[in-house]
Amino acid sequence: MRLRMRPLVVLLALAGASQALAADWQTVAADKKRKIELDRASILQSDPGTKVAWGRIVLADAEAEAAGYATVKALNRYDCRNQTFATIKRVYLDGDAAVLKDEKVKVEKDMPITAGSVDEKLWKEVCQPGGTKGLNQVAQEASKAAQAAAAKPDLRAADYRPAKGAEKPAVRQVNEGKGEEPPATPIKKNFIDKPAPPPKAEVAEKPAEKTAEKAPAPRVEAAPPEVRRVPAYVPPRPRVVRMPAVAVEAGAGHGPDAAGTPLAHHEIHWSYDGDGGPPNWGVLKPEWGLCSTGERQSPIDIREGIKVELEPIRFDYKPSYFRVVDNGHTIQVNLGPGNTLSVMGRQYDLVQFHFHRPSEERINGKGFDMVAHLVHKDLDGRLAVVAVLLERGSAHPLIQTLWNNLPLEKNVEYGPEGVSIDLNQLLPDNRSYYTYMGSLTTPPCSEGVLWMVLKQPAQMSADQIGIFSRLYPMNARPVQSIKGRLIKESR
Repeated sequence: MRLRMRPLVVLLALAGASQALAADWQTVAADKKRKIELDRASILQSDPGTKVAWGRIVLADAEAEAAGYATVKALNRYDCRNQTFATIKRVYLDGDAAVLKDEKVKVEKDMPITAGSVDEKLWKEVCQPGGTKGLNQVAQEASKAAQAAAAKPDLRAADYRPAKGAEKPAVRQVNEGKGEEPPATPIKKNFIDKPAPPPKAEVAEKPAEKTAEKAPAPRVEAAPPEVRRVPAYVPPRPRVVRMPAVAVEAGAGHGPDAAGTPLAHHEIHWSYDGDGGPPNWGVLKPEWGLCSTGERQSPIDIREGIKVELEPIRFDYKPSYFRVVDNGHTIQVNLGPGNTLSVMGRQYDLVQFHFHRPSEERINGKGFDMVAHLVHKDLDGRLAVVAVLLERGSAHPLIQTLWNNLPLEKNVEYGPEGVSIDLNQLLPDNRSYYTYMGSLTTPPCSEGVLWMVLKQPAQMSADQIGIFSRLYPMNARPVQSIKGRLIKESR
């Protein structure tokens, strides 16, 4: 009998037994925002060809503050024969390892392992294909881990708090990169933010004038690479960030870090009109060139799509706490982890959503009052955006909750205490959709974004539209050329 046929209590009992051993966390992938770890001591074989193990995502300080969680643990089942995995349980913890939420997954979904992904790395570490490690060896390692834990009274089972004087908390190690064995694999090149360029050599100062006595040259020691990097923020000068290729959509926020980063004072700020308007985006900065030269730009006027049996988008949204920010280009809502969608064999995490007026998308030439863009990202850095068209009608309770909690200042996040939203309420009953490959709709206009535009609009009241219009009467990029792209739509 396969493991997923067993009662969940049996599986959780196995998981609880594994947690009696001291955790042996191994880093399998990392970038400056997070790292992915596997607890090797928790690996258990329950059925032939099937194993379970605990993994976790440890967020960097800034990411944890924005998400409301520091660590997300997940109990996963790995099918070593069919190369699939399913998440059975998730546990969210704060920076002090206190449990914020402990939830069982209602419907276990077997997800295929994608070649080159972090999931494949985890699967290989758990299943050890090729028979490099047998069950007896795993049991011996678990026994040794238990003996080591017994010899160290300051370590407790499943305790994430480091002992006094021990290494820094895991959340901080993501950025520091010190005090631990070198992590294995970075989380795909396109998932890691590009590091800031190293500073130019400090040669601006004039050399000392010649004197009668030759003064000894000051000793200049080369700084290690991690010190010489430009820090993320150097007050009091404005912060200038070089955007990664597909990770960020500046300002409007199709990327996970889009909070409207200002440009240097001598540069023209991008906007929706004037010198910084859409026709000039491609020349404002070299890295924004795709805004003018790209072949798969968004938004588009969706016409002549081929009608096929598109697979349903499998939304897995849950009530979540949120933070609202007016980033200078739109109203954006940031969410913590735990909301996902699955489509075309990949699973994406919902990172944030934001609004445009009028809708950037057109359907057979028709525009809509507004649109909400729900931005998702997978562990390999791929972006998927779901567009929910909004038309004038009855008031929407979820949008009213957001408007009730609008911050009073730009670029200042506000998270109401004890108030949550359920994004299932924003989705229409009919989930049929159009899909095509496009780009971010604001600089840097990076391409390779999977777009899914839901056919049925949701409604919001004239008053709710008016509130947004007072802040942003027009924040939509004009439609771009389709240039022969394939558009598919649900029958």
